Amino acid sequence: MDKVKLTKFVVRISWLVVFLIFTCTLFAEEEFPQPVGYVNDFANVIPAEAQHQMRRIILELKQKTGAEIAVVTIPTVGEEYTVPEYANLLFEKWGIGSKDKDNGVLILDSIQDRYIWIEIGYGLEGILPDGLVGQIRDEYIIPYLSEGDYGQGLLKGVAAIAGVIAKDAGVQIDGTVQVPQRVPRGSSRFAGNLLWLIIMLVFFIGSFSRRLWRGSTAGPWFWGGFGGGFGGFGSGESGGGFGGGFGGFGGGASGGGGAGGSY
Repeated sequence: MDKVKLTKFVVRISWLVVFLIFTCTLFAEEEFPQPVGYVNDFANVIPAEAQHQMRRIILELKQKTGAEIAVVTIPTVGEEYTVPEYANLLFEKWGIGSKDKDNGVLILDSIQDRYIWIEIGYGLEGILPDGLVGQIRDEYIIPYLSEGDYGQGLLKGVAAIAGVIAKDAGVQIDGTVQVPQRVPRGSSRFAGNLLWLIIMLVFFIGSFSRRLWRGSTAGPWFWGGFGGGFGGFGSGESGGGFGGGFGGFGGGASGGGGAGGSY
């Protein structure tokens, strides 16, 4: 192959690589929709009045506390992700909450999967531990979703979560509900972290023992496999940008805290 032919071959390969990268990026963007507001009813299941009430509560919460809640319905997450995985990635892509406080919440309902997940930003994990979020899910959301009343279920969820945030901030917001906290703050998170530490320790000991037995130099299979809740989209925190209407989210991050389940 002479120099001219080699140059043409390299140019063609380069254009092919660029095309493939562009195509993959395009498909990746299509997997996650762009936000259209506080309430994103992509599955078309929430009545207009319920959407209006949710927006009002969320906007007042934003104005008085700086916290942001995003409600999302989608037909399905497909086969590539679980609903919690999709919620975590969507949270990071949109950047829900203020960048300096990470005070965002995502309520994601995958209709065909009949699964809801509530993702909590870093800055709200102290007042919305997994146990309390699970309580809100079970008592305020799922009873309605299981009957097909998506509007009331998601509205009650927004009202309950906003009520917890407002109470902690010492403000009042019309339409919220006071949630009796049956789970001490932080207890669920502590228990979850302790369980995770024990599991990791067991795997580490097992892997290390096998290495000694077999003389292997390979490290444990789980090293390098986890990234602290993805964090690969947006600028990595919880952002602002509303100011009387929806102006976009501001870069919020989540560590994967929250709760969900099927209905």
